[in-house]
Amino acid sequence: MAKKLAGALIAALCIGAAAHATPTSTAVIATPPQPSWASLSVEQKTILSPLGNEWDRLDNTRRKKWLAIAERYKRMTPTEQTRLQDKMRDWAMLSPEQRLAARERFKEFNQLPPEERENVKQKWQEYRQQKDEEQRRKAEPAGGDTVPANTTPEAGK
Repeated sequence: MAKKLAGALIAALCIGAAAHATPTSTAVIATPPQPSWASLSVEQKTILSPLGNEWDRLDNTRRKKWLAIAERYKRMTPTEQTRLQDKMRDWAMLSPEQRLAARERFKEFNQLPPEERENVKQKWQEYRQQKDEEQRRKAEPAGGDTVPANTTPEAGK
């Protein structure tokens, strides 16, 4: 009887220990393979065109992220769509080191306290408004290129 009790106790301890043991597996949850550039739809290729030259070099996680953005693109306003296309072009022109730095700055920004984040956002909006105004000024014709209002082509004849 004592042998049976000891055997049952050992079995219970083994089962309990196995239930609480840490799994020895080092399995990593991976993003499943994402489509190659050639496999994308015409619509996806149009939306993601700034990334076309490097699409097949992107890892699956990045492809999945960009495909999700392409899906949201359809619901964006034309202004948002244009801005996204510009940002994609800018991103595609960055070196891998510059992209890494941008990701790090993004992480740091997200770790700021909410009030500091709002302060940074406000400063960034002010900066963008200044840039927009500069671009508008550059696009305006120079003062000497305008024709005076009181002259007509026939006046010189």
